[in-house]
Amino acid sequence: MKSACERQETGAVLVQTALLLVVLLLFVGLAVDVGSLYTERQRMQNAADAGALAGAHAICFGGDPVAAATDYAQNRNGADTTLVEVIDGYQVRVIATRAATTYFMALAGMDVVTVSAEATAACGASTRLCGAFPVAFDKATWDKIPCRSDFYIWDDDSVTDDLCAKCQCEGVIGSAASVGPGQRGWVRFSAPPAPFPNPYRCGGNCGTNALRCWIAHDYAGPLDIGDCVPGDPGVISSALQEAEKREGDNLAVLLWDTGPCERVVGSCPGTLYRIAGFGYVQLVEVESKLTIPPREGYKQNECPKNAKAMRATKLCNPPAVPCGRTDGSSPTGEFGAVSLIDSD
Repeated sequence: MKSACERQETGAVLVQTALLLVVLLLFVGLAVDVGSLYTERQRMQNAADAGALAGAHAICFGGDPVAAATDYAQNRNGADTTLVEVIDGYQVRVIATRAATTYFMALAGMDVVTVSAEATAACGASTRLCGAFPVAFDKATWDKIPCRSDFYIWDDDSVTDDLCAKCQCEGVIGSAASVGPGQRGWVRFSAPPAPFPNPYRCGGNCGTNALRCWIAHDYAGPLDIGDCVPGDPGVISSALQEAEKREGDNLAVLLWDTGPCERVVGSCPGTLYRIAGFGYVQLVEVESKLTIPPREGYKQNECPKNAKAMRATKLCNPPAVPCGRTDGSSPTGEFGAVSLIDSD
């Protein structure tokens, strides 16, 4: 038979155990609610990210950014309400909100907790390009050519910068700028990495046939600012035969400078061109027998005779690039691309 003291101790233990169970259940309940709220918070972050990207995509590729952002955040990702703000015409900020139901926190009168997340995406200047025509221009020369102006890309290393000082350019090429030796080069691409398409199996042995293939179909792989691409600064006249078929097409081209290489694209040999930016041109005409008469006091052999050249127009409002990416800078005058620039 237990003594009175022993019975009191047993009762006290039962009370303490009951209290501990209550506290433990409260902690378990709190953990369940916190986990549920964390899941809802992640869901709202996904909604905000998707909405911001959809809005920026609409700016880049056409559409209503507010409607697109709202649709992706609410209808496709479960947000109850969405605040959409278009910033400076090229960034989209989205705050996605959802009322989350609690379980154990409801015992303390908090049966619903509002969860929200924020994201900003931009249709900004792209630092990546796919679909490049395989020619590279010296960026310093490119920057001197006005928008909507014609220029000649000479496929002859004897055509120098001072040709118009010796030759009667006005009557033949007008005021078009000249891009000659040291200012341009053909780019040697090998096959692009997977999963980028190469249906015509361009690349091959990096020779003339590969170049002709890329002229016909453009390089589909990704090219980033800071990458280096191998090329040939000399003359590959047979390439112009293929370029004739692209007359009238708008083409993305590479701009190079002398900075350091972050990576070398492909495995072809050749002079390395560091990508400093991207240009956009319309290939107007391929000339195969272009002759410019000399000025008084000069000879015809100092001016182009039966020269080969491409005449192009510099375009300054390039389209957006589906494979591109951006750090969020304004796309004015640059290829556009869509990227998240803030996700919180």
